[in-house]
Order: sequence, then C-alpha cells, then structure tokens
Amino acid sequence: METIFGWVVLGKTKLSCQRIISNHASYNAVEFQLDKFWQLEELSETKPFTNEEIARENHFKRTYTRDSTGRFAVKFPFRDSSDELGSSRDITVHRLQQIERRFSKNQSLSDQNHKFMDDYLKLGHVELIPENEIDVPASSNFYLPHHPVPNQNGDKFRVVFDGSAKSSSGISLNDKLMVGPQLQTDLTTLLLRFRMHKKAITVDIEKMYRQITLHDSDFQRIVWRNSPFEPIQDFRLTRIAYGTASAPYLAIKCLQQLALNESNNFPLASKAALKDFYVDDLMFGANSLSEALELQNQLTQMVSSAGLVLRKWSSNCSELLNSIDSDMRLSNTSLNIDNDDTVKTLDILWHPASDVFYFKITPLSFEGTLTKRTLLSTIAKTFDPLGWLSPITIQYKTIMQRLGKQQLKWDERH
Repeated sequence: METIFGWVVLGKTKLSCQRIISNHASYNAVEFQLDKFWQLEELSETKPFTNEEIARENHFKRTYTRDSTGRFAVKFPFRDSSDELGSSRDITVHRLQQIERRFSKNQSLSDQNHKFMDDYLKLGHVELIPENEIDVPASSNFYLPHHPVPNQNGDKFRVVFDGSAKSSSGISLNDKLMVGPQLQTDLTTLLLRFRMHKKAITVDIEKMYRQITLHDSDFQRIVWRNSPFEPIQDFRLTRIAYGTASAPYLAIKCLQQLALNESNNFPLASKAALKDFYVDDLMFGANSLSEALELQNQLTQMVSSAGLVLRKWSSNCSELLNSIDSDMRLSNTSLNIDNDDTVKTLDILWHPASDVFYFKITPLSFEGTLTKRTLLSTIAKTFDPLGWLSPITIQYKTIMQRLGKQQLKWDERH
C-alpha cells in the first residue's frame, strides 16, 4: 500500500516473540524476624559439612588460581550444570527501563547510578561484550538485573545485582549455584576475643568482592546505556558480584586461602585473618604496642600480595594510628577522650578513645496505630549478640510473650 510515508507492506505474519511474565517479590516473614530476635543470644552450633558443602570446598581447591600479580581468580560452583538456564536478557532490559523511569524524577539518584557504572568501567571491573560473542546459547550465559539499595535517608544507595531473577525457564542463576559452608567465627566469639586485647584495632578490606576475578564472567552479564535515547549495550562483570549466591563464600574462602598460603611469611597476620575476620571486617588486637605494629605491618603486606587494600583503620592506640597514613584511617576516628565520635563495627558502635561500646536504642512509640507487627519491627532493631542489654531487651521479650498469649493477629489494633 502506498502512503504519505511511502510504500508499506501489510498482511499477516508469524509472531516469533516469546511472552515473558516477571514477578519480583521480597519475602520477609514476620515469624522469621521474631525467631531471629529470640535466637540472637543463643550460642551457635558447629555442624558437620553436608555433601554439597564438601563438594563446594573441593571445587574451590581444584579451580582457584592466582595471576601474576597475586590476585585470586575463581569459578562459579554449579550444582550440576547450567543447562536448565533459560533466556534472561529480556527481563534484565525491562528492569533497566524501570530504573530509568524511576530515576527520571530524581536527578541526584540518576547521577549516582551513572557513577556506579563509570566506577566499574574505570577500574576494569566490567567490560563491553564484543558483538560476535553476544548471541550464544542461553544456558551458557546469564543476565543480572541490577537494582539500587538506598540508605536509611534515601539519598544514597549501593548497587546490588539480582542473581535470583528468574530466566525464561523459571530457573535463576542462584538456583544453580552451591552456596558453600559457614566458614567464619560466630559474632559472639569474635566480640569476646576483641575485648581481650589491650591494643584494639578494627579495619576492613576495600571493595573486597570486586578484588576477586571471576572466570565465568558470561554468567554475570548486565545491560546498560547512559540515556533512554541511546541503544542498550551488553557488558559482563569480571569480578564476583553482590547478589550472587556464591559471592560471600568465594570472597571469604579466598581470604582464608591467602592466610594459609602466606602463613610462613606472615604468621601473625595469617592467624588474625583466619580467626578475626567477619566477611570484610577485621576486629583484632595485641597486648603490646610492638606486637600491634608488627601485626599491622604483616596484615598490610599479606593482603597486598593478593591485590587487596586495608582501609578505615581505627584503634584505641594513638601510637598505632600515627603510623598509618591519614587517608587510610577512618575519617571520624579521634583519640580525644571527650570526643563523641564512634565507629560502627559489625552494627555495634565502638568509641575507640574510651574503648567502650555504645548502642542506639529505638524508643517504643505509642503514638498512632500499635500492632504486634509494628512493635516487633521496633524492638527487633536492637542488635545485641552478647546480651549486654538483657535488662532492657528482656522487657521487650516479655511484652511480645504476653501479646502472644492473647493470640492477637499481627496487624490487629490494640
């Protein structure tokens, strides 16, 4: 048919598109939250490895490598194979478009979103996929939607990748990955050991996940464009990403393997790394200044041999802090005993100058509608693994127990 725009073709054609229905849900049952509140002060139980956890350990030992700079490189631990994975690009494109629409109304968040990608590109943690490598079987790649996780004020966020997003087959990347066993010391033991040191020190590893190379980068593909008016491009993350099921295990295992590999060269640092790390946070110390300085020096050299950097140093020992570059110290650390600056360590506030822990308690509010759910939401925010606040939290627990006996529903007004 000839139109004012020129000749056009009309008629029936066979549709080849595939309908994809995507649902994203976040499940946080209030009963689960209540269980965590009651169980927080219980001593953890050491359990033997399951068959899958043993397989996961063996897989790591067989497949991890270190490059010429000492950096660790790992492979994803698939339960069997990735054959059940379906197409995942369409849903990832859809999620990108949702973020674009959301951020079109908030320029500040939009700028932060672009900064995240600029940072990844600048550091070489993501790479553009060549056109001849994009079209491969669905089972040999996976596209990760990314989403922002805002802070409490809602003005900043960190980017997390969604390894649980379902592909067209209904299977996600996380469904196929082995998680691995619990490798680190429980919080109670870690905090108790921290209190035994005269010279207490805290530090964390900068961008820990992003310092470990992933061989299976095609299973960490993402889509991106700088503007809704530009074509969408395909990238792949070259480092292990937040949001994939195996990431915590891989990062911790690399750190522990580093400590084992370097135990002869850095005996003090190796011991601390194996006992006093909780993910990327290290709480450790010594009983003398000379030992603390030697420990700090060994740790810095040991992690540096694997391309890792220690930052946010904090201590109750001014002599130790003075030996560390100011830009590597925690910005708000002060050894002035009258200073109120505190360091947030594992969700507990520590005041290095006085070597005292502090807690921020959310007071119970009886204004507005009060239900079992709102009450639990308030009292469960108190993080106290050692039971220091038991005289207070026992009252909270008594209130919840009384409400339970009355058999009130979670959202019933009272």
